[in-house]
Amino acid sequence: MRSQLLALSLLLSSAVAQTTVFTSNFDSVVPIEITPGTAAIAAVEGFAGLGPASAPFGGSFLRSETGNVVTLQLAGLPAHNSIRLDFLFAAIDSLDGQGSFPSGDFFRIGIDGGTVFRESFANAMASQIQTYVPPVGVELARFLDLGFGGPGSFYTDSAYWFGGDPQFANIGHTASTLTIEFVIEGPGIQPLSDESWAMDNLKVTVDTTTFPGSAVPYGQGCGPVLTATAPPRIGLPLPLLTTQLDGGTVLAACVVGASDAVYQGIFLPRALDPFGMPGCFQLHDIALGTISMQLFGTASSATPIVPQDNVLLGAVMYMQVWDAALGVNPLGFLASNGLRVTFGN
Repeated sequence: MRSQLLALSLLLSSAVAQTTVFTSNFDSVVPIEITPGTAAIAAVEGFAGLGPASAPFGGSFLRSETGNVVTLQLAGLPAHNSIRLDFLFAAIDSLDGQGSFPSGDFFRIGIDGGTVFRESFANAMASQIQTYVPPVGVELARFLDLGFGGPGSFYTDSAYWFGGDPQFANIGHTASTLTIEFVIEGPGIQPLSDESWAMDNLKVTVDTTTFPGSAVPYGQGCGPVLTATAPPRIGLPLPLLTTQLDGGTVLAACVVGASDAVYQGIFLPRALDPFGMPGCFQLHDIALGTISMQLFGTASSATPIVPQDNVLLGAVMYMQVWDAALGVNPLGFLASNGLRVTFGN
């Protein structure tokens, strides 16, 4: 059911509200929110002008030796669902990627103790392996002498705009505090005179979009009445209740779908009279499976757990309960109204 619910991310349509909680161009001092370790402000040299027109490398940036951890700590964040990282990354001098010796320079970004990014970067030789493959528009320079240890030999540089990489655009996060660690680690780390890295125009935003969640009845049933007794919210149970079941009910199941418009080329709702269910209708497709309902008299219930996945926020799914009762009509089934469920937080 989890994988099926994640498929509903394709149905997201709500506008995203972004709030900036940190920004720095490192043109004067290291902000108090950053613990730099041995990193220091340095002139950008040949990196100047590289990057998006709105915020290219310029002035100075925060330069660090490999093996040194740069930590950003924020507190008092507004209620949010995810964070977005945007910064320019300078890969300076003879970073060795991975593979045969020399090797082992991995840029890692950690958030609240977990790793969200760890890829190797290679500047020294074309034969070395760089695991990071930038999306279109992210790579700004490759194997160029942009200052520092150059010119010639192993001392080349590369530049990237990580703000253009989608993997940094929607990182799940809800806590009021945030700790981000930046480090190049691995067996290949060397002194500042040999290799280093830097960041410029660091910006952190949070998604403050709110989704209240709703479960709205729709369509016509032919007996059973389906409701949700609490709003559908990620990470929480979704209590479903069906009343007015036939007294002879032997089985009830909630069918879950992704569309109330069409099913196998047939427009919905579809009258089920020709199938032996007079006055009943199929109200949605059956793309997302079924949920078993527990019977008690002429009612039934189920309490599925909605996954704690921010991608579900604002997504829509459809539910309809089918009631099996011998002799109630030629087919022996009744169908409830539909329930249009929009996930909230």
